[in-house]
Amino acid sequence: MMRPIVRLIATLAILLPLLTQTGCTRSSSPTNSGDPQLVTDIPLPSGAGIDQDRSLILSDRDRWTGRVVMVLTNSANDMTNFYQTQMPNFGWQPVMSITSEASILTYLRGDRAATVQIERRTVLGSVVTITVAPRQSDGASTGGGDYAAPVPRSAPAERIRSEPLPAPSARR
Repeated sequence: MMRPIVRLIATLAILLPLLTQTGCTRSSSPTNSGDPQLVTDIPLPSGAGIDQDRSLILSDRDRWTGRVVMVLTNSANDMTNFYQTQMPNFGWQPVMSITSEASILTYLRGDRAATVQIERRTVLGSVVTITVAPRQSDGASTGGGDYAAPVPRSAPAERIRSEPLPAPSARR
């Protein structure tokens, strides 16, 4: 007959590896979590894993909507260059880019829009957040590059257009 303490140790010896293995599969560690093959229509840096705790992917492959978050060891500058180069290779047309402390790149592909946000990490690397959603349409196409803002109900029937600001003058 086995003593209670020996039985407890034997049970723990059997269950501990199972509990540890289960904990690893549910880990939110960005380097090991998430299946990068869930999305196939955006470029992902080699070795990148999707942070499941901060990501939301509805559907999969080439018709997904949502947010993919990756914490990478690559610098923010390297990731900005990567996405500026690679997104067009996946059929995404650039619309706008702002490169700064946090870079924001916007792309269109068919009836979908993608925003790539790249932020520097405090210590090393970068955080890349890619948001993809159906492209919004107000039913009117401006055709050119001009933005046509929605007309407030009290405004006349003409469309309101934005115009470029003049270059800032040097301070004296």
